[in-house]
This record gives sequence, C-alpha cells and structure tokens, in this order.
Amino acid sequence: MSPQPFSAPPRDTQGKQFYNTTALIGIVVVFIGPIAALLAGGSSLTAGTIGYTGIVLFAGGVAARYGFAEHASPWIQLAKNLGISLIITSIFFGIFLLL
Repeated sequence: MSPQPFSAPPRDTQGKQFYNTTALIGIVVVFIGPIAALLAGGSSLTAGTIGYTGIVLFAGGVAARYGFAEHASPWIQLAKNLGISLIITSIFFGIFLLL
C-alpha cells in the first residue's frame, strides 16, 4: 500500500459566505453610495467618505476570505481584517483629502 501524499487540512469554510457577503456589500457601497450621495445633494467629501468606506468593506471581506489575519471566530477574523483594511485605506483617504 502506497503512503498517502501529505495534504494540508481543509480550511475552515464557516465564514466564507459571510466574508463574500461583506465584500459584495463593499462593492455596492463603492459604486452606488457616492452616486446616491451626490444625487441627494451631498458634498464631494461625503461622497468620497462613502466610497472609501466601501473600499474598506471590500478589502476587509476579501482579506478575511483568503485568511490574511486569521482567527477561529469568523466575526473576529472579519474584524481584524477590516481593521487592517481601515488603517491602509485611511492613508489613501488622507491623500484624497489633500487633493
């Protein structure tokens, strides 16, 4: 009998749909949010803030989906990845404010 090749244990799939939903909400917020804010008479700062919030949601959801900052709990894993996404995106938001 030949030995079985080593394979990594399957990753926890409990939160994958949760992370995918978060990323999808981020996509919707990125594209629809700023347009809705501007059509409602909001300022460009409001529209930009909504857009960058969508980027945070999308990037955090994708990072959590592919296990960037892992944790046993899907909620905590998503929170950790959203926090990292928020830190990185806020740098670009700061550049946006300077423009």
